[in-house]
Amino acid sequence: MNIVFALVVGLLVALVLLNYTLPVKVQYLESILIQAPLNKVYDAVRYQDQLMSWSAWPKETKSDCRVEGNDGTLGAKTIYLRKGKAFGYQEVIELKELEHVGFFLTSKAPFEQTTHLHFYFKSTEDSKTEVSLWFDNRLKKPSHILPYLFGIIRWTHSMHLKDLQGLKEYAEGIILDRAS
Repeated sequence: MNIVFALVVGLLVALVLLNYTLPVKVQYLESILIQAPLNKVYDAVRYQDQLMSWSAWPKETKSDCRVEGNDGTLGAKTIYLRKGKAFGYQEVIELKELEHVGFFLTSKAPFEQTTHLHFYFKSTEDSKTEVSLWFDNRLKKPSHILPYLFGIIRWTHSMHLKDLQGLKEYAEGIILDRAS
């Protein structure tokens, strides 16, 4: 009985410490150089139908997607579907022609969060395109502990790295459709 009590108290103390020490902001910046013209790379991100061809997310999460609204414009949404039921979406919330595409993302999760994903584009002197992906996620306490405990933050980061590589392959014409 004393061992069980000590374990429960220890677990509670650990959870309280994690609640106060784990950050609620998860942010990172990743970049890649793509041997393709700026307009082609920009459109591959801006147009959701193209984005779903190179993104790792549909295949890795075993989900389907559909675009709602006028694709490639502010307010266009990609709806995430599993077994025909929506479980989240990403919406284009910022567009600066040939420079920036910003998304707001939401999905059903056992923790509350506010997530933004930004792609920044810059043409290089040798007709390549530098793409920077900026991930900005704000988790709400106390449920912010869950993504850390279950490795969701590391997994998400690795998915974004796969996405940058998928964008590179797609824009350079190496792959035609990653979703299939």
